[in-house]
Amino acid sequence: MGSKTDEIIRAFTEGSPSERQAILAAMPPTMTRDVAIQLAASDEPSIAVVGLDQITADHVGDRDPELCLALATACYQVCRCLYQDHGAGPAQVYVNTAGRSAHFAVAALRSLSRYEEVLQFLDSALPWLQSADHRSHLTDLMIARIEAHLHLKHRDEAAELLLAVPEELRSQDVRFASLRRRVDLAAGRCR
Repeated sequence: MGSKTDEIIRAFTEGSPSERQAILAAMPPTMTRDVAIQLAASDEPSIAVVGLDQITADHVGDRDPELCLALATACYQVCRCLYQDHGAGPAQVYVNTAGRSAHFAVAALRSLSRYEEVLQFLDSALPWLQSADHRSHLTDLMIARIEAHLHLKHRDEAAELLLAVPEELRSQDVRFASLRRRVDLAAGRCR
């Protein structure tokens, strides 16, 4: 993790409300940055983390994928720490925000074509999210993992992961059919 990520994690797990606000105030302006700064001032960790999540979401897909990656990775780690200290949080805010942040981190890594890092991140994130009963982004993250293997020309690993996806899920999401075709094409056979 970079120094920016470590700084954000420290502020949101150990820092004061003013430290959290200062971190977010130093971010490039967005339409909701002021609201995020107000949320970060809360003494309630579940509200403060929503501020961090908001500023992270504001930077997804912008011109600075490194900033998005730093924010998303930090938000994911903060949520894991808060989950460890407080459980899932009100309305499972730590679990749901961790899943959303993982999705944002993977999107940033993919935009940077850093597929090895996608795999490293997901090797840790997916088991934790599954054990914490996260639901919202698991399919997207499983697909991202398979696609990363395909980008790295790891056809066998991609095929193995695709086969491990429950049949019910594969039949519900057309993206798995597209992945099956890409795996077959990588193997030199067409269906």
